Amino acid sequence: MTVPLDPDARFVGIDQAYARHAHQAPPERRWLLVQTIVSALPRRTLIGSLPIRPGARVLDLGCGFGAASLEIAALSGCSVVGLDTDLPVLTVARAIADEVDPGGGAGGGGAGGSAVSFAVGDAYRLPFPDRSFDMVFSRFVFQHLSQAEQAASEVTRVLVPGGLACIVDVDDGLSISEPPPSLAFERLAKALQASQTSYGGDRRIGRRLPAILDRAGLVPNPVLVLPQAAYHRPEPGDPERLLMLERLGAARPGIVGGGHMTAEEFEADLAAFAAEAPGPTCEIEAHLAVLATRP
Repeated sequence: MTVPLDPDARFVGIDQAYARHAHQAPPERRWLLVQTIVSALPRRTLIGSLPIRPGARVLDLGCGFGAASLEIAALSGCSVVGLDTDLPVLTVARAIADEVDPGGGAGGGGAGGSAVSFAVGDAYRLPFPDRSFDMVFSRFVFQHLSQAEQAASEVTRVLVPGGLACIVDVDDGLSISEPPPSLAFERLAKALQASQTSYGGDRRIGRRLPAILDRAGLVPNPVLVLPQAAYHRPEPGDPERLLMLERLGAARPGIVGGGHMTAEEFEADLAAFAAEAPGPTCEIEAHLAVLATRP
């Protein structure tokens, strides 16, 4: 995989390591690694804006392949623990981290005094004592949780008084495309959303996050809208389109197995979407980031 290198020297080693290890991603999760790579700029912009002091203890909840964990450490000179339930994904994250020195040594270029480790764990029962972290960061995780309230209570428990939570997630109500997507893609997207909802997920969790964190004992303020807009003139092999095809393919077992489409319907619509020759498109979407403190 070709990965565009961020001109910021603090991230060059990280980007190179992800390029080297991309082939190690489990096939059904490869789309997530690709998404991790292509979404680097907005993620790093957000992380760079957070008030993380040197020496802070940070939990990256639902860290996936570990990109945010490494970036937080590279920018802030702090100690980061990345937590996820997916051991094969964490295996790749650990291999990448072994090659990257976020503290500024070979392959790093970031802030001194940083450290990154990874652990297997459950968002509903965090394997850490009370008041273990100065900050909890979680991006695109709560949309997948059937017990978001319980996870938020655990976030509160492991934060120190005065500690900060930064929870970022999607809200499909903040997505606009002109011209609208094809009927084949709309059916696939609706089935994907239904599959996620069937196991307790919520693609509109963004608008609910402030109240969820409030009920968990945190004080949400501010709530940030992170807008993205782009005008696309698709070329052959458009990476965003290929990413979506790969993600839909990986979601096939849940969509078909859950009865949201028949196998024949899924294959027909996926083939139709793959064969489309779309014209220029203006796409606008926004994610919500809720910053909340523990009193």
